[in-house]
Amino acid sequence: MQLKVKPHNPWKTRVLILLGLLAIGVGGWSLFDYGRYKAGYDSAEVDLEQLRLAALVDELYGEIDHLREQKAQLERAAQIERKAYNELDTNLKVLQGEILELKEELAFYRGIVSPRDASRGLRLQRFSLEPNGLRSYRYTVVITQVLKNDKLARGRVKLYVEGLQNNEPKTLELSALSENSVKELNYRFKYFQNLEGDLELPSGFRPTRATAQILPGGRQQDMIEKTIDWPTEENQTDVE
Repeated sequence: MQLKVKPHNPWKTRVLILLGLLAIGVGGWSLFDYGRYKAGYDSAEVDLEQLRLAALVDELYGEIDHLREQKAQLERAAQIERKAYNELDTNLKVLQGEILELKEELAFYRGIVSPRDASRGLRLQRFSLEPNGLRSYRYTVVITQVLKNDKLARGRVKLYVEGLQNNEPKTLELSALSENSVKELNYRFKYFQNLEGDLELPSGFRPTRATAQILPGGRQQDMIEKTIDWPTEENQTDVE
């Protein structure tokens, strides 16, 4: 028996296997793509649609950035407007306060120059009470006389506060309401005088009204008296 020796080449076998696998892959993908085409799928059209959607997404992002910028600008403008409004409102309140103060001063000096009751030379121009702490109140007593009267006015002022202590009526004099226990106030002026001070209410005392008595020259028979209700947060008493 005669044997023949044939040369063995493994690389050729591997290349043939790879080419076969590649042909199978390409053939499979072609069949898959052909199936999609027959079903109505167009890869070129899909690619165009993807590009269109990507462009639309970019356009929407650009619009979002533009809207955000507009929002920031509007917020800054609103802040500027609010600041300007607050400044104008503050200035308006200051001007209203100045106008009110000037009107009060004008009424005060008119009362001196041409009082409604010219026959009475001395008059109580103002008697007011304003809260000045937890149980403290600031009193103001303004006394005037007609400008044409060149005589020097002298006299005393007494203050009384009426209220309830342990549900019982009680009247307190100025000496019981002031820190230095002043019994009465003295005035001495030619045209007008402003008397001010603080009243400290004792614990448990509920005030209802206050009285100011003007005693020209210290004479009881010429007394000028005015009683006002005790001021509350809603209603501060100011009698002129």
